[in-house]
Amino acid sequence: MLLSVLFILLILSALMAAMVTLSGQSSRQLAYETLALKARLAAESVLEQKVFVLLDKITENETITSDVAGCEGNASVPNTDTVAGVTQVNVIATGTCIGGGIAVIRNIEVEVIE
Repeated sequence: MLLSVLFILLILSALMAAMVTLSGQSSRQLAYETLALKARLAAESVLEQKVFVLLDKITENETITSDVAGCEGNASVPNTDTVAGVTQVNVIATGTCIGGGIAVIRNIEVEVIE
């Protein structure tokens, strides 16, 4: 009888250890997804600011930096092309979030044509 009780305790403790491991992995995944969303929103925020500036003056090359909900976002124009009187500008926005030992970076790239 004692042997069967010990065997059941061993099985239950193994099941509990597995549940604790799965719960920890789920928590880390949730934290990563939250940081990824915040990084993407930071990138979208500075991207919209930069596009708004470019709609007024297409040759504006100043980098825009912003802090959104504890995440850093910056938008820059790496190159500008003018062909046949049409100006095309590439805008790259980057959102970076760091927290809980995890760093998440999201990049968004768009083209603005005058």
